[in-house]
Amino acid sequence: MRRMSRCPRAFAISVAAALVAVIGRKDAAAQDRRDNIYRYVLDIDIPESPGLVALDLLSTKVLRGSAPKPFAGNIVHRVGDSSGAVTGAALDLVPYYLLGGGMRRLGAAKISCPSTGVGNADSARKDTRGSYRSDRISGRLLRVITKTALSLAISSAPDADGSLLGAIAVRTTFHDPHDPVLNSCLPEQVDSALAAHGVAVPDLTEEDLGGRGVDLEPVFEAASRRMRARGDIQVSAGWGLAGRLRGGSLKSDSLDGFRHTLWITGQHATGHLLDIIATIQFQPAFRADDNWRFGAGVQRKSRPADLRLQLYYDTGSRRFHPGAIVEAHPTRGFLVAAGLTSEAVPGAIRGSADARAVFTAQWYPTARR
Repeated sequence: MRRMSRCPRAFAISVAAALVAVIGRKDAAAQDRRDNIYRYVLDIDIPESPGLVALDLLSTKVLRGSAPKPFAGNIVHRVGDSSGAVTGAALDLVPYYLLGGGMRRLGAAKISCPSTGVGNADSARKDTRGSYRSDRISGRLLRVITKTALSLAISSAPDADGSLLGAIAVRTTFHDPHDPVLNSCLPEQVDSALAAHGVAVPDLTEEDLGGRGVDLEPVFEAASRRMRARGDIQVSAGWGLAGRLRGGSLKSDSLDGFRHTLWITGQHATGHLLDIIATIQFQPAFRADDNWRFGAGVQRKSRPADLRLQLYYDTGSRRFHPGAIVEAHPTRGFLVAAGLTSEAVPGAIRGSADARAVFTAQWYPTARR
């Protein structure tokens, strides 16, 4: 009888243990799930195209330090007193994004999320390897790779001899305190907003969270305000190689006048509406003098348009050059800008300057405002 009485008890213990194991595996799977981090991209600041920076076509010489968008297309038209009109285009993309690298484990949030009740500093330190929010070296390096963009650019030559100018450039963001996935509870709050309306968490490979009858704009707007309120300094750097394609053809004997461009830039948000930006740029050229630029500027954010003022010193012309740029977002994922700046005249005597007007349009499909 004793042996018979122990059997039901042992059976009950076994069933309970199995249930606990199953529940534990489900919780672990929920914590270990992979999300597409590009669904949380914020439309805070759009960095300049690295390829157009290498071609030196932009009016913005004091560059932003913000992280790149996964994909962007750019068109530029520049008019100068002595250089004539130049038109160019550039394609910027993040190779990690193109290869499907957006699927990442998020782990626990580094801050407390009141609306979801999850996330704290202790759990962040216990992040699993490979988590986007991990403080390990592997996590930090993967975040840098996630924000590394490759750019290809081409433009007409100002002397109109049938040649084209081409450039290839790479840009990365080393420090990004405005990353909403790393420094906010945006992923958890999006899940909570969907759950509150009875909407299941969408397929993790999907990038767009819209079209489900849930207005997520307030959640993304609040995340944008929180990220800019953090202040701190975003730090980015880039390298580009530009040259002339004689006759407009890409052949080994038609390439000429290569010039490297290296730059590092920082952007500090002093509040929700004002940024301070600083840039150091170095242009070593074959068979020519090296050229340095040191610049600083301010950016005033507003709803209809943003205003940027810049002042940089060019060692080639040995003078300061001012500039002003107005940027507007006519619709989501689309940026237009008009700038007027003073620039050194290539090949002219030192101290000479040229007034140039630059018009740019930029399209980036992954955006949240």
